Amino acid sequence: MKLYLTGKPCSQQRHCYYVEGARVPFIVDCGYQRCYEGDERPHLTLEQIHKSRYLFLTHSHENQAGALPFLLSSGFSGRVVTTTETARQLSVTLDDPIVLEGLSLPYAPAQLPGGLSVMWGRSGHCSGSAWFHLSEGGRTLFFSGDYYDSARVHAADPIVGIRADLAVLDCDYGALPGGNSREEQVDRLISAISAALADGRPVLLPVPRYGRGQGILTYISERLPDADIFGDSHFIEELSHLDAASAMWVQQRALDRLADTFVRPIPEDFVALGVYFLSDPQLDSGFARTLVGRLLACGARVIMTGTVEPRTYASLLMHSGQACLIRYGVHCTQADMMRIAAQNDFSRIIAYRSDFAPTQSVYDV
Repeated sequence: MKLYLTGKPCSQQRHCYYVEGARVPFIVDCGYQRCYEGDERPHLTLEQIHKSRYLFLTHSHENQAGALPFLLSSGFSGRVVTTTETARQLSVTLDDPIVLEGLSLPYAPAQLPGGLSVMWGRSGHCSGSAWFHLSEGGRTLFFSGDYYDSARVHAADPIVGIRADLAVLDCDYGALPGGNSREEQVDRLISAISAALADGRPVLLPVPRYGRGQGILTYISERLPDADIFGDSHFIEELSHLDAASAMWVQQRALDRLADTFVRPIPEDFVALGVYFLSDPQLDSGFARTLVGRLLACGARVIMTGTVEPRTYASLLMHSGQACLIRYGVHCTQADMMRIAAQNDFSRIIAYRSDFAPTQSVYDV
């Protein structure tokens, strides 16, 4: 078995792995990275795409699934293996996917045609996110996806007691914990929001379409209960999915926290004092730019809480001093990754942006 790091240049920003098994070739994730101008797609060859029998998707975020249209247009004819929630969130409709919830329960291995065994669990990053343990021909691989066991909203199945010959582990925050502990990050974010509102300044929080914004919302609803909260149509729609139908993906305490939280639609013809959630982390859409202009004209504070990619409107605002970064962590640090490694039996580890970063593009497993 060979593992090819086809997301190269990969800095934990664009994931894609091609695996040449003894009998079954497959792909894990197919990330797209807009900041790699002219080199946004994975470095998969047409032969690899055509040969792959399966594509395993850990979740729907762009740096894990954004190149799916490219794979389909390039002749991928295998089957996509993912969760119902991830399939719902994708920009394209999947033709006959293998749905994990229908295949097996978390931690229960299941056989796929061709002799590939898959075990999976929830990763806690967003609704539908998963980790994978894959076995074929007596060799085993583990992919954590964006595993996050300190999630505020989404459920995770602990990665404990698992054996693998090679493990690819999330370590997006590298050797440093972002400069603060997670508790300090939350305190700093809430303090900044509170101070802006007290000064009569609206607050704009650009967030990913799935995941992080819901966690931030729980803290605002608890610590700033009198703040008015606004969201775009997508943000409000995703909140409606946090119900009994998605109970397996959401912690019950999060459902209880958000049950009485009222999020208003963003007004079109005036600016009100409050916190605005916008499902466009890089502020690239026309709607985002118009909203930013309206809010900045009223003295708003724009707060980024995750990665700001180069050559985006969010980056322009950061460089011009019109936005700031206050990180809200939803990934593993190197310390988290090493803790997870100690709780399992992984013969070798790949963890980007860490002391365990890959030193080659192809690994024998």
